[in-house]
Amino acid sequence: MNSGSQECFETCGPTGQRIVQLHPSLRCNLRCEHCYSSSGPWIREELDPALVCELVSDAARMGYQVISLSGGEPFLYSGLIKVLQHAKALGLRTTVTTNGYFLESRRLEHLRGCLDILAVSVDGPPELHNRLRGSPKAFDRLCSGLQNLQQSGLTFGFIHTLTCDTWDHLEWVADFAAAHGARLLQLHPLEMVGRADPNLSSLCAPDEALARAYLLAFALAAKYHSSMVIQVDLLHRLHLLEAPSLVYADELIDGWETAPASDLLGLIVLEADGTVVPISYGFARKYQICTLREQSFQEGWQSFLQCGYLEFRRLCRVLFEELITCEQQSLFNWHERVVACSHPEQKTLVHLSGSSAT
Repeated sequence: MNSGSQECFETCGPTGQRIVQLHPSLRCNLRCEHCYSSSGPWIREELDPALVCELVSDAARMGYQVISLSGGEPFLYSGLIKVLQHAKALGLRTTVTTNGYFLESRRLEHLRGCLDILAVSVDGPPELHNRLRGSPKAFDRLCSGLQNLQQSGLTFGFIHTLTCDTWDHLEWVADFAAAHGARLLQLHPLEMVGRADPNLSSLCAPDEALARAYLLAFALAAKYHSSMVIQVDLLHRLHLLEAPSLVYADELIDGWETAPASDLLGLIVLEADGTVVPISYGFARKYQICTLREQSFQEGWQSFLQCGYLEFRRLCRVLFEELITCEQQSLFNWHERVVACSHPEQKTLVHLSGSSAT
């Protein structure tokens, strides 16, 4: 659900913006409990910025419109500014997602002219935020950095991970975001991947909490309609029935093989080892498009069309049919579910958790 009149962080898919999501390093100063990529301070490896820029160039030629950097903590990636400047030179929009620890004025100054939206993670009131971030200083550092961010003139928003501990703080989160001048607020349900699996399975928001959060998001969107977009990363079963194309479950039209890559796959993801996968971080390597250290994205795309794309579509169709017949559950985190389905050995676990979570 997207509510509001401005662009959101990652509105993507066959009918949305065409996005390249980059995870060029898993290095991070924090060890967050809910980190989907299991990033941390002990990781030093990163992708060569020149290699990442080659992907960005290919993606621009193939119709992609947005470059979104995450991690890890992107402010610790040595090639951050180079990649952003390269993307802007190609006419692409750029976003960065940060934990908010490094929002010093000097760092923000380097982002002028090469960043469209900065997304800052916030988990709730101070005690809750610090606990999930694994640092007693995390919230204070965030607030200190927000003062610099407001003064910088950069457009920014917040991302909040929705759990059974945090969903009833949504009004606080929205008020906090609005009070600090955020233009966007993205609500993303906790996913049972990375460090969260299996350590945080008890924190998955149950169906009732998701439904309440979904409805509350409409109320918050109405409250802040003139200043801030509210985005909820959930699909309703009725959305799937009305528009299977949202999840790549529609019938392919004649001549699809010659369509631009961005029309066939609205979101691609570069992982820290150089692998490019469809849709979401953690997708099974069976469906990978390429490995950049072996071939370019443009070269890999041709092979993917011949060998992997139809398999990917079949996977999406199978999950689509499963979800539309699930009358016990009406709200879904599509990305989490399709990634789980790409790993048959994990599907049962996530399917069972799906009875109480997205």
